[in-house]
Amino acid sequence: MGKLKKIIILLLTLFLIGTKGAELYASNNKTGSLKSEFTLHPVDAFTAYTLKRGEWIYNHALTPYPSWFWWGITDNITTELDTECWLGGVVSLNFRFKLLNQRNFIPTIAFETMYQYLSKEIDQLDTYDSLSVKRKGHLWYDRLNLSWEVKKNIYLHISGGATYLESLTIDNADTVNYEGETYNNRVTPDISAGIDFRAYEWLSLHAVASYGTTFIYLDNVPRKQQFNIGARFAPFYGHKNGILRNFRLELAILTFRFKEVDHLVSGPLGFIYWQWGGKEE
Repeated sequence: MGKLKKIIILLLTLFLIGTKGAELYASNNKTGSLKSEFTLHPVDAFTAYTLKRGEWIYNHALTPYPSWFWWGITDNITTELDTECWLGGVVSLNFRFKLLNQRNFIPTIAFETMYQYLSKEIDQLDTYDSLSVKRKGHLWYDRLNLSWEVKKNIYLHISGGATYLESLTIDNADTVNYEGETYNNRVTPDISAGIDFRAYEWLSLHAVASYGTTFIYLDNVPRKQQFNIGARFAPFYGHKNGILRNFRLELAILTFRFKEVDHLVSGPLGFIYWQWGGKEE
């Protein structure tokens, strides 16, 4: 039954990609400019923006499996459809509700909530020799996100909240010289600050510092100290073909650590995505 469920989800995902791909090809986005896009988690920041009603983003990590979608249910409500989690048997739900648009110095404000359930323990760093992050059970975060356009093409994002976790173990994967801690039924704080500079129609630059849970890289892991720098590219900006015009690439240098283990991790990561649809302004 588990294999059948995965096959059904995979087929539905491919169908959605195909049908939305046809819409993408005929997209009304005339230029594919990064300057006019709504961003949700650029380089793992938390913004307060939501997609327009009917707008879609399909994100694809550098793996052979379908990854995740974002969908604008209304102009003020955006949800995530995480096919990668569903295929792996993980319950994953995410919603963002925009509460206020920016007015002068008052920022755009949104409330974001996410829930995941892991029925069995998973090591999210199982390919590392010196660091292990094991999660099991319920995880639920709630955050308030604030975003300002402080100057033309320059954006500031601040987010804060808390994460409840049922079980989390952070250790050095060394049974002889063990370092680490296990946390059960804890609530831990989350805070994030990021800045965007949309330098050109085809290039935006980003920097993000955070403590606690994040959404993209090593996702849904509390107690993480992280700093990212990165860029988003629209390499076919202005192309007449909608699939190429709306193609995007995010590349980031991710650096993170946990105070429980004396080990720093740093390296490049990224993914590709397409953003299209939504009602016309």
